[in-house]
Amino acid sequence: MTSASDVWRSPGGDHFRLSWSQEAGPSRVTLRPAVYDADTGQWSTDRNALPIEIDPTVFEETYVQVPRERLRDPRITRLTGLVNELLADYERSTGRPPADADAIRAALDDVAEIPGEARKRRHAAASSAARQGFHRGRGR
Repeated sequence: MTSASDVWRSPGGDHFRLSWSQEAGPSRVTLRPAVYDADTGQWSTDRNALPIEIDPTVFEETYVQVPRERLRDPRITRLTGLVNELLADYERSTGRPPADADAIRAALDDVAEIPGEARKRRHAAASSAARQGFHRGRGR
């Protein structure tokens, strides 16, 4: 089952999101061009571009769903880029990588997991509050 938030790659390498349209009817699939933001790791629909309509059979046979990526904090992405540049500069100037390069990259990967972990904690807290009635004004 697909949803409008899914991103699909065309045979030509372009990316699209499904767009539900009453005019297209069941015999056509409507797609809107999508653009990728490397800083956040998220796709967004290009609302200025015209949608395209294709045959459902062609869509199913030739379009490939793009796997979802975890949310990324742009600050962490920027930090990772800067650290990678520093490690590359060090290797260029000395001819060898720093002894602790693997530890640095592993620590950056741990930091990159923080947004996902924080989102899970917020969801758990909101679920707990809803079960306890805080959203209905019945605090315990």
